[in-house]
Amino acid sequence: MLATTQVLIHLYYDNDKIVLPIDPPGPIAGPDAAANGRKTALDQLKLKMRARVINVITRAVAISILGPFVYALCIRWIAWPWTVRIARMIWNIQRDSAPPRFPPYHIGLILRSLTAGLMLLCIWEFSNAAFSAYVAQAPLKNGQPLTTESRDPNGSLLNGLESKKEIPKTFAFWELLYITQRFTARKNSIFSEIDRAGGTTWAQILNVCVVIIQAISSRIIDFEHPRASAPLSGQALQKKVEELPRLVPPIKFGNILSSPRQPRDSREKLESTVGSIAKSYGQSGQTSNPISPRAKQAVLFARDRLLTNDQKNAINPAGLRSLFFDYVNRFLSTPTIGAPFRQTFRRRICRVVLGSPYNQLNLILSAIDSIANLALASLREDQFGTVNKDLPLMIRTLANAIQNIERVIQQMPIHWTDTEFQERDGQGRRIEEVELVLEHLRWGLRQLLQEFGPYALELGLGQGELQACRGIVGIQT
Repeated sequence: MLATTQVLIHLYYDNDKIVLPIDPPGPIAGPDAAANGRKTALDQLKLKMRARVINVITRAVAISILGPFVYALCIRWIAWPWTVRIARMIWNIQRDSAPPRFPPYHIGLILRSLTAGLMLLCIWEFSNAAFSAYVAQAPLKNGQPLTTESRDPNGSLLNGLESKKEIPKTFAFWELLYITQRFTARKNSIFSEIDRAGGTTWAQILNVCVVIIQAISSRIIDFEHPRASAPLSGQALQKKVEELPRLVPPIKFGNILSSPRQPRDSREKLESTVGSIAKSYGQSGQTSNPISPRAKQAVLFARDRLLTNDQKNAINPAGLRSLFFDYVNRFLSTPTIGAPFRQTFRRRICRVVLGSPYNQLNLILSAIDSIANLALASLREDQFGTVNKDLPLMIRTLANAIQNIERVIQQMPIHWTDTEFQERDGQGRRIEEVELVLEHLRWGLRQLLQEFGPYALELGLGQGELQACRGIVGIQT
């Protein structure tokens, strides 16, 4: 019983969620500049356990007091017969033995349940908090990126960036962000490795980052313009029809006015009997309305004489529909039971912008900041000029993502189950996670335009595109 309660609470409040820290956009002055203001895993563990001590004690006391009653009323009558059968194999027990009428309510049992429950809950909560705190640590080892000790550090990093699994991919992007922010030597190696299989290291990193950012625009376009399933061709449709099971015999050709032949076997007799019954109902002389005109007039007369106007409005189809939706809205407005059934604006916009079934916020932010930091560093550290030719692609990708996100925020309709949504002068559509993505996108685009704006036309960016991108981030021309 305690374990079931703990599992339900754990799943409902999503206690196994791991929150990764998010650094502000931009390069960091030193390797430990951002880590100085961040709590260590031990400090995070202490804070989490202090907040959960009261919950653990309350849960253990409630289960130890209410447990015997719930056990006696719901579990004992099911478990007792099976326990007796197993016990008869070992001891001599009378057949007419029945469970006691009163629950096993004793101070000693309550104390033992309280002690065992407290210890179990402390173990469960401590292990969960410790795992969440230590897993969310930066991908560093001895103050260096995890791939530093590899024979091919950048090759191992690329393998992680291209991984199909979410966890290795997220930590690989996090490590890439740390490299672009804090480790100059590793950052220079990204620009200098131009003979790697599959393209330069910079080109491969740019490709995986651009794919992550362009996926935002793709999800938004798919949401705004759902793709309709392509119609089947004639042959495919005929093949699909032939694969369906046949429910009636094939159509008979010939003289349909001639008398049918007599059925010969039991199957044909059954088909003939069922067909005759169906025809008798279909060819009956009764009217389509089973209520006679006099009975209908009597019902209408009684409705007009006995019911008030409000009662008449309540029982008409529109009134019944309104009453049904009123009860549905009341159910959806309940904070605990109705919450899982509400399609809130926050949930829907995050699913479109950040992806599903898992939130890719850290992955997206790391990709945005990484290519922006590398592009800014290329002004001083890119000896071979490998970054310049890709600047138009980066600027267009960031600008398109900003425009698409802003458009879907303003145009996404509110779902009818979202009973708690409030506009609040447009602030109701501003979601923290989505605004964070917009902040990093605007920062990256602004930095690229400020640093490379004078050379944008020579690099392949049109004058109109340049003006539009400047207007997105508010740069005066």
